[in-house]
Amino acid sequence: MDSLDLSAADRRYRALMAKAHEGIVLYDNLGVIIYASASVRNVGGFEDSEVIGMSGTDFVHPDEIEETRTIFVKVLQTPGKSITFKQRLKHKKGHYIWTETTLSNFLHEPEVGGIISNFRDITDEKNAEEKLLESKTLLESINQNIKEAIYRSIPDQSFEYVNQAFLDLFGFKSTDDLNAVPVSSLYVDSVIRNQIKNELLSKGSVTNMEVEFRKNDGTTFWGLITSTSMEAADGHRFFDGAIRDITQQKIAEEKLRHSEEFLSSINRNIKEGLYRSSIDKGMIFVNSAFAEIFGYSSAKEVLETDIKELYLHLKTRKDIISELVEKKSIRNKEVEFKRKNGEAFWGLMSSYLIVDSQGNEYFDGAVRDITELKIAEQKLVELNETLTQQNKALAEREDELNKAMKELSDRNFELDQLVYKTSHDLRSPLSSILGLVNVAKMDTATTDKSEYIEQIGFSIHRLDEFVKSMLNYAKASRIDVHLEAVDVKEIIESCLKDLAFLETYNKVKTKFNIQGKSTIKTDKLKLKIILSNIISNAFKYMDDTKPEPYLNIDINATEKEIFINISDNGIGIEEEHLPKIFDMFYRATELSQGSGLGMYIVKQSIEKLEGSITISSKFKEGTTFNISLPNGD
Repeated sequence: MDSLDLSAADRRYRALMAKAHEGIVLYDNLGVIIYASASVRNVGGFEDSEVIGMSGTDFVHPDEIEETRTIFVKVLQTPGKSITFKQRLKHKKGHYIWTETTLSNFLHEPEVGGIISNFRDITDEKNAEEKLLESKTLLESINQNIKEAIYRSIPDQSFEYVNQAFLDLFGFKSTDDLNAVPVSSLYVDSVIRNQIKNELLSKGSVTNMEVEFRKNDGTTFWGLITSTSMEAADGHRFFDGAIRDITQQKIAEEKLRHSEEFLSSINRNIKEGLYRSSIDKGMIFVNSAFAEIFGYSSAKEVLETDIKELYLHLKTRKDIISELVEKKSIRNKEVEFKRKNGEAFWGLMSSYLIVDSQGNEYFDGAVRDITELKIAEQKLVELNETLTQQNKALAEREDELNKAMKELSDRNFELDQLVYKTSHDLRSPLSSILGLVNVAKMDTATTDKSEYIEQIGFSIHRLDEFVKSMLNYAKASRIDVHLEAVDVKEIIESCLKDLAFLETYNKVKTKFNIQGKSTIKTDKLKLKIILSNIISNAFKYMDDTKPEPYLNIDINATEKEIFINISDNGIGIEEEHLPKIFDMFYRATELSQGSGLGMYIVKQSIEKLEGSITISSKFKEGTTFNISLPNGD
């Protein structure tokens, strides 16, 4: 029936279906889609006309195809049967979405005649479930691994939850074992337990209360408890809390009390001046040695003196207070103090910021008279300064001499290599040319000398290549770096154009990809030398046995750095040659007709640009270069 003949109800139904969030498709008995509602677009992005005629498994995630087929077969075997399951379906944009799908067998119904699939997008629900599971797993992991004992209890009844640390601390194997004993039995003092309970019910929380608890075996320990009263939506109340074992801390506190008594005895006999002061009250305590160092008759006289009178410069005290407040301690700080008679002296000061349980801040420290040491130290400093200046001058001259010697040694070695190689690589093609000329002269029987000319041309080409290599070597090692805006694409195209004369030029498929801006800031000449040498090698050493020789060039330029990846599937380099590939005049293959300077010049140019290069290669498989260069200054 034509769409123009549809009733108003039909049109309304189709309009509603187009807006629906649930897709409907009808399969034949082979799983081919024979009908699709317009709402499939709302779920999977496909128009209904796009999916008709396609197999349902074309949209199912590869990992779930077998499971989907099994379910389809089960539905197919029983008329009227329906199965609901979750699966991933491919969206038109290429990604997969989670759906809840229901397959229903209506093949026996003439009006339907197929398998109906109703599916809706549950991706958000699935993601939410996974995040909730992750959160629960993380929370449980934290609770089970944290050192503090965590619990949730129902007042005067039992523990609803405890972590492993709680069970370990109280000596129980499980929550059931814990709930088998009265909660009150865990407290040594029932009065304290009632106090905690009353505070939780009246104030809602208890923070850092020291409580003596009892373990399952009857032994006791001190714990620091923090708890909060919570009320659930159903009106039930429970206590959430944490307990930390502070038994060792309590033992340490008792030891500290004995230590303080011992310390008091030491203070009376030690030679260093010990003190306690505060910002507002000044000096609170000094020992007799402190009074002696500062020239006072007794500790009492020091305490009655304005603390500002003890410093040669008032600003010094302000700076020390600021440093103590910020860093909490000062160690071995040299300070200029003042004695009672006005005489200045140097003291070595160490001090700590102490905060008591009431929040009061104190400065505890010690002062030692180092005046005589400072005088001797000053004389030593003056002597050392003289020696340091002399040693510095000698060291600078030695460094300059060593650098000059090293550079001279390197240059002499390169020069020796250069002279030898130049004489050899220049004489070799020249000797070949002279030999060919003499042979051509002697060969009176042959009128066509083109073969001799071709061989002479080959030798001249080798000679030209060597001269070019020498020029590149000079440019790479002698010319300073000059940064400028460079079009990478233009450089690559220029390098490829220079190789158009090679027989292998049209055999190698070249692709290059530039990410970001193609304009970078570097030395144009040195970049051309680097790329030209590597690219030309890809053409020279291509593998004729491979059906599709290729050269791939990928460049990614960021604000600060340029990354270049050049790979080919040529003849490759044997592993034994890789460590020497960047050495001067080194040839990695017998097929090489070059000077052996190419990779050496590449390395020199990259080092001049303060970059780096790595090579990876497999013989008969191919070679990859990774280059990193700075972009700009």
